[in-house]
Amino acid sequence: MVGEMRDLETIDSCVKAAETGHLVLSTLHTHNAASTINRIVGYFPPEAQENIRHRLAEMLLATISLRLVRSKSGESVLPVLEVMYATSTIKACIRDNHLDEIEHYIEKGRDEYHMQTMDQHLIQLCREDVITLDEAKRISHSTDLERKLMYY
Repeated sequence: MVGEMRDLETIDSCVKAAETGHLVLSTLHTHNAASTINRIVGYFPPEAQENIRHRLAEMLLATISLRLVRSKSGESVLPVLEVMYATSTIKACIRDNHLDEIEHYIEKGRDEYHMQTMDQHLIQLCREDVITLDEAKRISHSTDLERKLMYY
């Protein structure tokens, strides 16, 4: 368990440990799975970034992004999760630097792989009347959250 990956040395140590078969759990301050990958890769010098993308694609199991929202009653705080598992398609996106496609594959993988985007979880919580639409919009980076709420 590594409290937080804040520098290149820590990130490189975590990657090396994972590559040798150790389960590494750590935190990194990012908004979603794609930005997590991007942040990790960005710590490495430009000439090493392609290599670290390949290494991450091979050893990554999952990322979970967490944001906290206020319940509709205002009496509690709830987690909203984005869950990404490293499927073969996600691994290819990481390896080929197509990070902008990851959210789409997470969204599509909800039923088969039990993945979910942050917006999918926000929509679920709105439909269950647990949080308000305003609270969901505060957390979401999507400009069409209301449309998604109506059609998904």
